[in-house]
Amino acid sequence: MITLITCCRGFRPLAVGCFGVLAFISMPTIAQGQQPPFPFSDPQKMFEQFFGAAPQEDRAELDKIEISARDEAQLGERASREYLAELRRQGIKVVTRGDEVEYLRTLIDQVRPKMEHAARYKTIQVHVADSEETDARSFPGGTLIFYRGLLEFAENEAALVGVIGHELSHLDHGHQLFDAKRMKLMQSTFAGTNGFSPDQFFRNGQMLMRSFSKPFRPEDESEADDDGATWAYELGYDPREMANLFLRLHERDRGAKPGLPSFLLTHPYHLDRYEALTERFQELQATTPKDRLYIGTENLARRV
Repeated sequence: MITLITCCRGFRPLAVGCFGVLAFISMPTIAQGQQPPFPFSDPQKMFEQFFGAAPQEDRAELDKIEISARDEAQLGERASREYLAELRRQGIKVVTRGDEVEYLRTLIDQVRPKMEHAARYKTIQVHVADSEETDARSFPGGTLIFYRGLLEFAENEAALVGVIGHELSHLDHGHQLFDAKRMKLMQSTFAGTNGFSPDQFFRNGQMLMRSFSKPFRPEDESEADDDGATWAYELGYDPREMANLFLRLHERDRGAKPGLPSFLLTHPYHLDRYEALTERFQELQATTPKDRLYIGTENLARRV
């Protein structure tokens, strides 16, 4: 489906989310420059008035919460199993063998050593969904799902390597574990696991309310984009091809933006991602100039 795609972070019963590199919530769209049809001029400020601004310390506090590799694997296995089952219910064939899968495995093996926590993900499970959707998704524990539509839309290996880096970055930073950590904090706060402290109870309660007031974190997508481009560049690929992928998505969708307030956006806009990646390429060139960067149009076409 070459349209806007629903991000499966909406799988709230699992208390864990998966990430799609090109996903947006499917909502009415508006032309760029127009105001979204929402009754508040700045809904995020409205939430901040109630719950306070979400400081960087909130994220740092959640980052301190540990989710074991075993627990992560269990969360990811359940989430990916249910997601794959839903694809099959829709009549979408999913394969784990074949030339496309092996081609993706080869590229993943190139990128994976760039991860800071590569040792935590010794095995990456790869699935290819026979669908025209332009999407790729990662699940906790190390399961990646690529849509055939994305492989066609990427146009070359350099763009695809950037996308692979994006998905592996989500794993590396534990972005999918945000909900699990939040639930763990909630349980310990209300159960008084570490002893009851009124001040700590109040601070944790405020932090949880702030996190629920902004359920999605497009900044995680930007971080994953940056890693994907950086790792591709370090491997000798041209990250401008990843940027061009988002530019073509922007042009395909005619610059439409979801009619959503900022705190409900799951991903940055395509054009914003293109501009950020273009700027990142310029920074990389200024730091470690490279005269020749690989694109690999034929490689992707032949899946070799």
